[in-house]
Amino acid sequence: EPPEDGRGADVKARVIPPYSVTACLYDVMVGRYAFEMWRENFERLRMVYPVDISLVADVACGTGSASRYLESLGAEVLACDISPQMLRTAVSSGAESGVRFFRQDMRRLSLPRRVTLLICATDAMNHLLREEDISLTLRGFRSALEDGGHALFDLNTTWQLREGSDSETWSFEVEGMPMRWWSAWDEETGIATVSMECEVGDGLRAVEVHRERGYEAEFIEREALASGFRGVDVYDARGLGTPSARTRRLQFVAWS
Repeated sequence: EPPEDGRGADVKARVIPPYSVTACLYDVMVGRYAFEMWRENFERLRMVYPVDISLVADVACGTGSASRYLESLGAEVLACDISPQMLRTAVSSGAESGVRFFRQDMRRLSLPRRVTLLICATDAMNHLLREEDISLTLRGFRSALEDGGHALFDLNTTWQLREGSDSETWSFEVEGMPMRWWSAWDEETGIATVSMECEVGDGLRAVEVHRERGYEAEFIEREALASGFRGVDVYDARGLGTPSARTRRLQFVAWS
């Protein structure tokens, strides 16, 4: 339930799917910053690993920033996301782009061709709340890759999700839209929940509920190898050093 805000019990908020409202605001809120962090790490990893960008899958592509960047480097890009609103935003943001967009669930990935590189950026895999979903997704990643291909993906750590949750309610505006956010952490399940309430006009409010689960690096590595990857490396996404107990995000590199 949303916290009390003094506007009366008669004001009801409708729960809607994630990104139904915020897809068009995502880049302003966090997307541009997240993309720049991803791009910096991607370029550094390209100097270490023999990454072939001739045919790339951008899984959980969001607004398509990474897809368009990879295309600018000469890649052919197949991009997919489960959110129709995110896909509409991605298509409208790159009207002149040759990126091919698909609506797909990453747990049931089915691309028209096997690719040389697969990326899944900006903690998208944390939205998978069951271990079996992680296993399904990693098997799909491996099946989508040509032999010798690479998968680059990242996840928020449990520490980051726990520390990022608090009991405060944050009120602000994004592009003129009044919003309130509040969060909760469940230690037993390892799931962080962020509720985003948006005022959508005519006194109506809508709430998007976003949930992320934390996973240990060892579990992800083990599942990647069980999925058929020949090897996997893991880094602290901030600086690409060795992960520590206070690492906020893990960057994985797996190869087939």
